Amino acid sequence: MTKTLKKLTPISIVVLALLTAVAPLSIDTYLAALPEISQDLGTTASRGQLTLTAFMVGLGLGQIIIGPLSDKIGRLRPLYVGVVICFLATLACVFVPSVELFIAARFIMGLFGSFGLVLARAIISDSTKGLQTARLMGIMMMINGFAPILAPLIGGVVLSVATWRAIFGLLAIFMALSAIAVFLVIKESLPVEKRRTGSVFSAYRGLFEVIKIRRYRGFMFTMVLTFGAFFGYISGSTYVLQNVLGLSQQQFTLVYGINSLGIVATSSLVTYLVGKIAQRLMLTVGIIALVLVSGTLTVLFALGIVSLWPTLILLFLTTCSVGLVMGNAPTLALVQARHLAGSASATMGAIQFVVGGLASPLVALGGDQAVMPMALTMLGFALLAALAFFTTPVEYGDWTKEGAEYHSHGGPKTGEMPVVEQ
Repeated sequence: MTKTLKKLTPISIVVLALLTAVAPLSIDTYLAALPEISQDLGTTASRGQLTLTAFMVGLGLGQIIIGPLSDKIGRLRPLYVGVVICFLATLACVFVPSVELFIAARFIMGLFGSFGLVLARAIISDSTKGLQTARLMGIMMMINGFAPILAPLIGGVVLSVATWRAIFGLLAIFMALSAIAVFLVIKESLPVEKRRTGSVFSAYRGLFEVIKIRRYRGFMFTMVLTFGAFFGYISGSTYVLQNVLGLSQQQFTLVYGINSLGIVATSSLVTYLVGKIAQRLMLTVGIIALVLVSGTLTVLFALGIVSLWPTLILLFLTTCSVGLVMGNAPTLALVQARHLAGSASATMGAIQFVVGGLASPLVALGGDQAVMPMALTMLGFALLAALAFFTTPVEYGDWTKEGAEYHSHGGPKTGEMPVVEQ
Protein backbone atom coordinates (compact mmCIF):
# COMPACT_ATOMS: atom_id res chain seq x y z
CA MET A 1 0.00 0.00 0.00
CA THR A 2 1.35 3.42 -0.96
CA LYS A 3 2.25 5.58 1.98
CA THR A 4 0.62 9.00 1.97
CA LEU A 5 3.04 11.75 2.90
CA LYS A 6 2.28 14.23 5.62
CA LYS A 7 1.94 17.79 4.49
CA LEU A 8 4.75 20.24 5.06
CA THR A 9 4.30 22.49 8.08
CA PRO A 10 4.95 26.25 7.97
CA ILE A 11 8.10 25.85 10.06
CA SER A 12 9.44 23.12 7.76
CA ILE A 13 8.87 25.39 4.75
CA VAL A 14 10.88 28.14 6.47
CA VAL A 15 13.69 25.68 7.27
CA LEU A 16 13.81 24.50 3.64
CA ALA A 17 13.90 28.12 2.46
CA LEU A 18 16.82 28.85 4.82
CA LEU A 19 18.72 25.91 3.34
CA THR A 20 18.40 27.44 -0.12
CA ALA A 21 19.66 30.77 1.27
CA VAL A 22 23.06 29.26 2.13
CA ALA A 23 24.50 30.22 -1.27
CA PRO A 24 23.68 33.97 -1.30
CA LEU A 25 24.54 34.32 2.39
CA SER A 26 27.88 32.55 1.92
CA ILE A 27 28.79 34.79 -1.01
CA ASP A 28 27.36 38.26 -0.40
CA THR A 29 28.34 38.54 3.27
CA TYR A 30 32.08 38.32 2.62
CA LEU A 31 32.61 39.91 -0.82
CA ALA A 32 33.43 43.31 0.68
CA ALA A 33 36.04 41.61 2.88
CA LEU A 34 38.05 40.07 0.03
CA PRO A 35 40.77 42.77 0.07
CA GLU A 36 41.18 42.35 3.84
CA ILE A 37 41.26 38.55 3.48
CA SER A 38 43.99 38.72 0.83
CA GLN A 39 46.06 41.03 3.03
CA ASP A 40 45.55 39.01 6.21
CA LEU A 41 46.47 35.70 4.56
CA GLY A 42 49.39 37.25 2.69
CA THR A 43 48.16 36.47 -0.80
CA THR A 44 47.17 38.20 -4.03
CA ALA A 45 43.74 39.52 -4.96
CA SER A 46 43.41 36.89 -7.69
CA ARG A 47 44.04 34.06 -5.22
CA GLY A 48 41.57 35.66 -2.86
CA GLN A 49 38.99 35.50 -5.65
CA LEU A 50 39.64 31.76 -5.89
CA THR A 51 37.84 31.37 -2.56
CA LEU A 52 34.67 32.46 -4.36
CA THR A 53 35.39 30.27 -7.39
CA ALA A 54 36.01 27.23 -5.17
CA PHE A 55 32.70 27.74 -3.41
CA MET A 56 30.80 28.06 -6.70
CA VAL A 57 32.47 24.94 -8.15
CA GLY A 58 31.59 22.98 -5.02
CA LEU A 59 28.04 24.27 -5.17
CA GLY A 60 27.55 23.05 -8.73
CA LEU A 61 29.36 19.72 -8.30
CA GLY A 62 27.56 18.85 -5.08
CA GLN A 63 24.14 19.12 -6.67
CA ILE A 64 25.09 16.68 -9.43
CA ILE A 65 26.43 14.23 -6.84
CA ILE A 66 23.59 14.24 -4.32
CA GLY A 67 20.49 14.86 -6.45
CA PRO A 68 20.39 11.51 -8.30
CA LEU A 69 21.73 9.65 -5.24
CA SER A 70 18.84 10.97 -3.13
CA ASP A 71 16.38 9.41 -5.61
CA LYS A 72 17.80 6.05 -4.48
CA ILE A 73 18.58 6.45 -0.77
CA GLY A 74 16.05 9.10 0.23
CA ARG A 75 16.37 12.78 1.12
CA LEU A 76 16.91 12.85 4.87
CA ARG A 77 20.22 11.03 5.41
CA PRO A 78 22.15 13.03 2.77
CA LEU A 79 20.57 16.21 4.11
CA TYR A 80 21.87 15.38 7.60
CA VAL A 81 25.36 14.80 6.20
CA GLY A 82 25.22 18.01 4.17
CA VAL A 83 24.22 20.37 6.97
CA VAL A 84 26.72 18.93 9.46
CA ILE A 85 29.76 19.01 7.15
CA CYS A 86 28.77 22.43 5.79
CA PHE A 87 28.76 23.72 9.37
CA LEU A 88 32.19 22.19 10.09
CA ALA A 89 33.66 23.65 6.88
CA THR A 90 32.24 27.08 7.72
CA LEU A 91 33.72 26.86 11.20
CA ALA A 92 37.09 25.91 9.67
CA CYS A 93 37.00 29.16 7.65
CA VAL A 94 37.18 31.08 10.94
CA PHE A 95 40.55 29.57 11.86
CA VAL A 96 42.34 28.95 8.53
CA PRO A 97 46.00 30.08 8.62
CA SER A 98 46.56 30.15 4.85
CA VAL A 99 44.72 30.92 1.65
CA GLU A 100 45.21 27.34 0.43
CA LEU A 101 43.31 25.94 3.40
CA PHE A 102 40.72 28.70 3.04
CA ILE A 103 40.12 27.73 -0.60
CA ALA A 104 39.78 24.06 0.42
CA ALA A 105 37.34 24.91 3.22
CA ARG A 106 35.25 27.05 0.87
CA PHE A 107 35.10 24.22 -1.67
CA ILE A 108 33.86 21.78 0.99
CA MET A 109 31.44 24.41 2.25
CA GLY A 110 29.95 24.79 -1.24
CA LEU A 111 29.98 21.05 -1.97
CA PHE A 112 27.97 20.08 1.11
CA GLY A 113 25.99 23.32 1.29
CA SER A 114 24.55 22.40 -2.11
CA PHE A 115 22.87 19.35 -0.54
CA GLY A 116 20.32 21.58 1.17
CA LEU A 117 19.79 23.59 -2.00
CA VAL A 118 18.92 20.63 -4.20
CA LEU A 119 17.14 18.53 -1.57
CA ALA A 120 14.86 21.37 -0.44
CA ARG A 121 13.34 21.53 -3.93
CA ALA A 122 13.12 17.74 -4.12
CA ILE A 123 11.36 17.52 -0.74
CA ILE A 124 8.75 20.03 -1.85
CA SER A 125 8.23 18.12 -5.10
CA ASP A 126 7.87 14.87 -3.13
CA SER A 127 5.48 16.25 -0.55
CA THR A 128 3.12 18.37 -2.63
CA LYS A 129 1.11 18.27 -5.81
CA GLY A 130 -0.15 20.74 -8.40
CA LEU A 131 -0.85 24.25 -7.17
CA GLN A 132 0.49 23.49 -3.70
CA THR A 133 3.92 22.90 -5.23
CA ALA A 134 3.72 26.26 -7.00
CA ARG A 135 2.65 28.10 -3.84
CA LEU A 136 5.44 26.64 -1.71
CA MET A 137 8.07 27.29 -4.38
CA GLY A 138 6.85 30.90 -4.46
CA ILE A 139 7.08 31.19 -0.69
CA MET A 140 10.61 29.77 -0.73
CA MET A 141 11.59 32.21 -3.49
CA MET A 142 10.11 35.09 -1.47
CA ILE A 143 11.99 34.16 1.72
CA ASN A 144 15.17 33.46 -0.24
CA GLY A 145 14.86 36.86 -1.93
CA PHE A 146 15.70 38.61 1.32
CA ALA A 147 19.14 36.93 1.51
CA PRO A 148 20.84 39.14 -1.13
CA ILE A 149 19.37 42.19 0.61
CA LEU A 150 20.48 41.31 4.12
CA ALA A 151 23.80 39.59 3.38
CA PRO A 152 25.84 42.66 2.28
CA LEU A 153 24.38 44.69 5.15
CA ILE A 154 25.31 41.99 7.67
CA GLY A 155 28.80 41.71 6.21
CA GLY A 156 29.27 45.48 6.33
CA VAL A 157 28.14 45.74 9.95
CA VAL A 158 30.42 42.90 11.05
CA LEU A 159 33.42 44.40 9.23
CA SER A 160 32.83 47.73 10.95
CA VAL A 161 33.35 46.16 14.38
CA ALA A 162 35.44 43.02 13.73
CA THR A 163 37.63 41.21 11.19
CA TRP A 164 36.56 39.05 8.24
CA ARG A 165 36.82 35.94 10.40
CA ALA A 166 33.84 37.14 12.43
CA ILE A 167 31.71 36.96 9.27
CA PHE A 168 32.38 33.24 9.01
CA GLY A 169 31.82 32.87 12.74
CA LEU A 170 28.36 34.35 12.24
CA LEU A 171 27.78 32.10 9.22
CA ALA A 172 28.85 29.09 11.31
CA ILE A 173 26.21 29.98 13.90
CA PHE A 174 23.62 30.20 11.11
CA MET A 175 24.71 26.81 9.74
CA ALA A 176 24.56 25.26 13.22
CA LEU A 177 21.04 26.56 13.83
CA SER A 178 19.98 25.37 10.38
CA ALA A 179 21.40 21.90 11.10
CA ILE A 180 19.55 21.72 14.42
CA ALA A 181 16.33 22.80 12.70
CA VAL A 182 16.77 20.12 10.03
CA PHE A 183 17.23 17.39 12.66
CA LEU A 184 14.18 18.57 14.61
CA VAL A 185 11.76 19.52 11.85
CA ILE A 186 12.43 17.89 8.48
CA LYS A 187 11.09 14.38 7.86
CA GLU A 188 11.82 11.88 5.11
CA SER A 189 9.72 12.74 2.06
CA LEU A 190 10.57 9.88 -0.31
CA PRO A 191 9.00 6.53 0.72
CA VAL A 192 11.06 3.40 0.11
CA GLU A 193 8.62 2.11 -2.50
CA LYS A 194 9.10 5.28 -4.57
CA ARG A 195 12.91 5.12 -4.64
CA ARG A 196 14.99 4.04 -7.62
CA THR A 197 16.16 0.45 -7.65
CA GLY A 198 19.45 -0.94 -8.91
CA SER A 199 23.01 0.04 -8.12
CA VAL A 200 24.15 3.40 -6.80
CA PHE A 201 25.70 4.19 -10.16
CA SER A 202 22.45 3.43 -11.96
CA ALA A 203 20.83 6.28 -10.03
CA TYR A 204 22.88 8.74 -12.06
CA ARG A 205 21.05 7.70 -15.20
CA GLY A 206 18.34 9.99 -13.87
CA LEU A 207 20.40 12.99 -14.96
CA PHE A 208 20.07 11.87 -18.57
CA GLU A 209 16.49 10.66 -18.21
CA VAL A 210 15.16 14.02 -17.06
CA ILE A 211 16.87 15.85 -19.92
CA LYS A 212 14.92 13.64 -22.34
CA ILE A 213 11.60 14.92 -20.94
CA ARG A 214 10.70 17.65 -23.43
CA ARG A 215 8.59 19.88 -21.20
CA TYR A 216 11.02 19.58 -18.29
CA ARG A 217 13.83 20.61 -20.61
CA GLY A 218 11.87 23.61 -21.92
CA PHE A 219 10.86 25.03 -18.54
CA MET A 220 14.27 24.22 -17.03
CA PHE A 221 16.16 26.12 -19.74
CA THR A 222 13.67 28.97 -19.44
CA MET A 223 14.65 29.25 -15.78
CA VAL A 224 18.42 28.87 -16.10
CA LEU A 225 18.70 31.24 -19.09
CA THR A 226 16.67 33.82 -17.18
CA PHE A 227 19.17 33.36 -14.36
CA GLY A 228 21.89 34.10 -16.94
CA ALA A 229 20.24 37.45 -17.70
CA PHE A 230 19.92 38.11 -13.96
CA PHE A 231 23.57 37.20 -13.34
CA GLY A 232 24.53 39.56 -16.16
CA TYR A 233 22.84 42.31 -14.16
CA ILE A 234 24.54 41.20 -10.92
CA SER A 235 28.00 41.04 -12.52
CA GLY A 236 27.73 44.27 -14.51
CA SER A 237 25.69 46.60 -12.34
CA THR A 238 28.52 47.31 -9.90
CA TYR A 239 30.66 48.66 -12.78
CA VAL A 240 27.85 50.52 -14.56
CA LEU A 241 26.33 52.10 -11.46
CA GLN A 242 29.58 52.95 -9.63
CA ASN A 243 32.27 53.45 -12.28
CA VAL A 244 30.07 54.98 -15.00
CA LEU A 245 27.11 56.56 -13.21
CA GLY A 246 29.06 57.57 -10.10
CA LEU A 247 27.18 55.92 -7.25
CA SER A 248 29.09 55.44 -4.01
CA GLN A 249 29.48 51.98 -2.47
CA GLN A 250 26.76 52.80 0.06
CA GLN A 251 24.40 54.07 -2.65
CA PHE A 252 25.04 50.98 -4.75
CA THR A 253 24.27 48.72 -1.79
CA LEU A 254 20.98 50.58 -1.28
CA VAL A 255 20.06 50.27 -4.97
CA TYR A 256 21.00 46.58 -4.98
CA GLY A 257 18.77 46.01 -1.96
CA ILE A 258 15.82 47.86 -3.51
CA ASN A 259 16.19 45.87 -6.73
CA SER A 260 16.25 42.63 -4.74
CA LEU A 261 12.92 43.69 -3.26
CA GLY A 262 11.58 43.54 -6.83
CA ILE A 263 12.14 39.77 -6.80
CA VAL A 264 10.56 39.47 -3.34
CA ALA A 265 7.52 41.49 -4.47
CA THR A 266 6.88 39.51 -7.65
CA SER A 267 7.51 36.20 -5.86
CA SER A 268 4.87 37.24 -3.33
CA LEU A 269 2.56 38.15 -6.20
CA VAL A 270 3.09 34.74 -7.81
CA THR A 271 2.22 33.01 -4.53
CA TYR A 272 -0.99 35.06 -4.31
CA LEU A 273 -1.99 34.51 -7.95
CA VAL A 274 -1.39 30.74 -8.02
CA GLY A 275 -4.81 29.13 -8.42
CA LYS A 276 -6.30 32.38 -9.67
CA ILE A 277 -4.59 32.63 -13.06
CA ALA A 278 -2.53 30.18 -15.10
CA GLN A 279 1.14 29.81 -14.21
CA ARG A 280 1.97 29.69 -17.91
CA LEU A 281 0.33 33.11 -18.31
CA MET A 282 2.42 34.57 -15.48
CA LEU A 283 5.53 33.05 -17.01
CA THR A 284 4.64 34.49 -20.42
CA VAL A 285 4.28 37.98 -18.93
CA GLY A 286 7.61 37.62 -17.12
CA ILE A 287 9.52 36.47 -20.22
CA ILE A 288 8.06 39.16 -22.49
CA ALA A 289 8.75 41.84 -19.86
CA LEU A 290 12.35 40.66 -19.45
CA VAL A 291 12.97 40.85 -23.21
CA LEU A 292 11.35 44.29 -23.49
CA VAL A 293 13.18 45.76 -20.49
CA SER A 294 16.63 44.40 -21.42
CA GLY A 295 16.01 45.40 -25.04
CA THR A 296 15.12 48.95 -24.02
CA LEU A 297 18.24 49.17 -21.86
CA THR A 298 20.38 47.96 -24.77
CA VAL A 299 18.87 50.50 -27.20
CA LEU A 300 19.35 53.39 -24.74
CA PHE A 301 22.98 52.45 -24.12
CA ALA A 302 23.60 52.00 -27.86
CA LEU A 303 22.26 55.52 -28.45
CA GLY A 304 24.59 56.88 -25.78
CA ILE A 305 21.77 57.57 -23.32
CA VAL A 306 23.43 56.40 -20.12
CA SER A 307 21.45 58.26 -17.46
CA LEU A 308 20.99 57.34 -13.82
CA TRP A 309 17.22 57.24 -13.36
CA PRO A 310 16.27 55.45 -16.60
CA THR A 311 18.94 52.85 -15.83
CA LEU A 312 17.77 52.40 -12.23
CA ILE A 313 14.13 52.01 -13.29
CA LEU A 314 14.95 49.50 -16.01
CA LEU A 315 17.16 47.44 -13.69
CA PHE A 316 14.38 47.36 -11.08
CA LEU A 317 11.91 46.19 -13.74
CA THR A 318 14.46 43.54 -14.73
CA THR A 319 14.44 42.04 -11.24
CA CYS A 320 10.63 42.17 -11.17
CA SER A 321 10.54 40.26 -14.46
CA VAL A 322 13.04 37.73 -13.14
CA GLY A 323 10.84 37.18 -10.08
CA LEU A 324 7.86 36.31 -12.29
CA VAL A 325 9.91 33.79 -14.25
CA MET A 326 11.80 32.26 -11.32
CA GLY A 327 8.59 32.00 -9.31
CA ASN A 328 6.95 29.80 -11.96
CA ALA A 329 9.48 28.09 -14.24
CA PRO A 330 11.15 25.83 -11.61
CA THR A 331 7.76 24.51 -10.48
CA LEU A 332 6.59 23.85 -14.03
CA ALA A 333 9.86 22.02 -14.70
CA LEU A 334 9.85 19.87 -11.56
CA VAL A 335 6.26 18.67 -11.98
CA GLN A 336 7.29 17.07 -15.28
CA ALA A 337 9.71 14.77 -13.43
CA ARG A 338 8.33 14.16 -9.94
CA HIS A 339 9.46 10.52 -10.07
CA LEU A 340 13.06 11.82 -10.47
CA ALA A 341 12.80 14.93 -8.32
CA GLY A 342 16.37 14.71 -7.03
CA SER A 343 17.87 14.37 -10.50
CA ALA A 344 15.56 17.06 -11.88
CA SER A 345 16.47 19.51 -9.12
CA ALA A 346 20.20 18.72 -9.44
CA THR A 347 20.25 19.17 -13.22
CA MET A 348 18.45 22.48 -12.94
CA GLY A 349 20.75 23.76 -10.20
CA ALA A 350 23.99 22.66 -11.84
CA ILE A 351 23.16 24.12 -15.26
CA GLN A 352 22.02 27.31 -13.53
CA PHE A 353 25.48 27.86 -12.04
CA VAL A 354 27.19 26.99 -15.33
CA VAL A 355 25.09 29.62 -17.11
CA GLY A 356 25.81 32.12 -14.34
CA GLY A 357 29.51 31.38 -14.72
CA LEU A 358 29.28 32.13 -18.45
CA ALA A 359 27.47 35.43 -17.91
CA SER A 360 30.12 36.95 -15.64
CA PRO A 361 33.07 36.94 -18.11
CA LEU A 362 30.79 38.15 -20.92
CA VAL A 363 29.98 41.25 -18.88
CA ALA A 364 33.69 41.84 -18.20
CA LEU A 365 34.67 41.82 -21.89
CA GLY A 366 34.37 45.58 -22.28
CA GLY A 367 36.32 46.55 -19.18
CA ASP A 368 35.04 48.32 -16.09
CA GLN A 369 33.94 51.47 -17.94
CA ALA A 370 31.78 49.80 -20.62
CA VAL A 371 27.98 49.65 -20.37
CA MET A 372 27.06 47.67 -23.50
CA PRO A 373 28.41 44.25 -22.38
CA MET A 374 25.99 44.15 -19.42
CA ALA A 375 23.00 45.17 -21.54
CA LEU A 376 23.86 42.79 -24.38
CA THR A 377 24.45 39.90 -21.97
CA MET A 378 21.08 40.51 -20.33
CA LEU A 379 19.30 40.80 -23.68
CA GLY A 380 21.05 37.76 -25.15
CA PHE A 381 20.09 35.48 -22.29
CA ALA A 382 16.56 36.95 -22.20
CA LEU A 383 16.07 36.12 -25.90
CA LEU A 384 17.40 32.59 -25.38
CA ALA A 385 15.04 32.15 -22.42
CA ALA A 386 12.14 33.34 -24.59
CA LEU A 387 13.15 30.85 -27.30
CA ALA A 388 13.25 28.01 -24.76
CA PHE A 389 9.86 28.97 -23.33
CA PHE A 390 7.91 29.59 -26.52
CA THR A 391 9.14 26.32 -28.05
CA THR A 392 8.03 24.31 -24.99
CA PRO A 393 5.00 22.17 -25.95
CA VAL A 394 1.64 23.27 -24.57
CA GLU A 395 -0.49 20.69 -22.78
CA TYR A 396 -4.20 20.78 -22.09
CA GLY A 397 -4.71 22.78 -18.91
CA ASP A 398 -1.60 24.96 -19.27
CA TRP A 399 -3.77 28.05 -19.70
CA THR A 400 -6.20 27.20 -16.90
CA LYS A 401 -5.83 28.37 -13.33
CA GLU A 402 -5.52 24.75 -12.11
CA GLY A 403 -2.66 23.92 -14.48
CA ALA A 404 -1.90 20.98 -16.78
CA GLU A 405 -1.00 18.61 -13.94
CA TYR A 406 -4.52 18.87 -12.51
CA HIS A 407 -6.17 18.15 -15.86
CA SER A 408 -3.89 15.40 -17.14
CA HIS A 409 -5.69 12.04 -17.24
CA GLY A 410 -7.99 13.11 -14.43
CA GLY A 411 -5.30 12.66 -11.80
CA PRO A 412 -1.60 12.27 -11.05
CA LYS A 413 0.78 11.17 -13.77
CA THR A 414 2.60 7.88 -13.55
CA GLY A 415 5.39 7.98 -10.99
CA GLU A 416 4.12 11.05 -9.15
CA MET A 417 3.99 11.25 -5.39
CA PRO A 418 0.60 10.76 -3.68
CA VAL A 419 -1.62 13.73 -2.96
CA VAL A 420 -0.67 15.48 0.25
CA GLU A 421 -3.11 15.22 3.12
CA GLN A 422 -5.05 18.40 3.72
